[in-house]
Amino acid sequence: MYFPYLRGRQNELLCLRELLDAGCLPEDVMPVIEPVRFNSTYFLTIKRFIEAKRKVVVIKNPMVGKYDIDYKELLESIAGEQDAIKKEKKQKTLTEYKELLESPYILNALIVNDKNMNDIGYGQIETEKYVLINKDIANYTDLYLESKEEIIAKYTFIPPDEDFKEDINGAAILLRDCYNKAKRNIDYLDNPDDFFSKDHLVYKKRGYEGFSDYSIVGDEYEESGFAPLAIAIHIVYMDEKNFLKVHHFVSDSNENISDPARKFEEAMRKLVEWEKFSMIKKTMGLKALISCYENQKFPGLGVVKKYSLMHHMELIGSYLGENK
Repeated sequence: MYFPYLRGRQNELLCLRELLDAGCLPEDVMPVIEPVRFNSTYFLTIKRFIEAKRKVVVIKNPMVGKYDIDYKELLESIAGEQDAIKKEKKQKTLTEYKELLESPYILNALIVNDKNMNDIGYGQIETEKYVLINKDIANYTDLYLESKEEIIAKYTFIPPDEDFKEDINGAAILLRDCYNKAKRNIDYLDNPDDFFSKDHLVYKKRGYEGFSDYSIVGDEYEESGFAPLAIAIHIVYMDEKNFLKVHHFVSDSNENISDPARKFEEAMRKLVEWEKFSMIKKTMGLKALISCYENQKFPGLGVVKKYSLMHHMELIGSYLGENK
């Protein structure tokens, strides 16, 4: 099982919804959403998973973004709302959201941290009802050794560590940031082709129930983007050994930030030429990118990332489905 780890930015959520609506989210892909805002896009996305009867992991204590602020503001606005109709509408939204999280298709997750570590370790949280995401095993190894019998999560996500994996009660999921992110897009010109991962080939042999990564975004979270000198489009593909690699297609007119549409056309021209001679799977996401180029349409950088993410999930899901 592949668990793509996504922050709940708008285009990442729309990526999931468009795949669901098109019937193109493979059964062997179960996304993990760390929500960064409490808004309608997030709300409707998890609702769409329930309607489609597809499981999704939702993190209840996100560590990045403004989800907590948004949620607190909603509670405060309900408490202070004088208009009865508006108050009822806001309360209905909150109630419906809580009901959604009780759905059997929503797997609630906790990121293990200093705030909840003791509660998790000493039975204050019913861990069997949660997915645990443990990114910092260096600090929390003793917790598992002392409280191993009490910590029985449905899935426990951990970085690659064979010794710590043996202390996990239940299913261990390999979580790794596979993306080698350059400081600047223009730097990809020096190394246009990178190794990404072979976890899809070896996770079962190593005793994991599944694997997870941050796709072509990486673990590092940035609240907002900026206009880059160069546009880079990142496409994951499989080489002749079925290793995952990522090819970076970079624009040429990179002297300043002007004319992003031209930069997109330059990067896409390289992608289209490369695609003609590659054996890459023609996914919905890849086809959508190529369609933008063929129709001379610059969709915006967020949409470019959305299509690249869609392609990655379709590619991995297709491989897992064909190699069960």
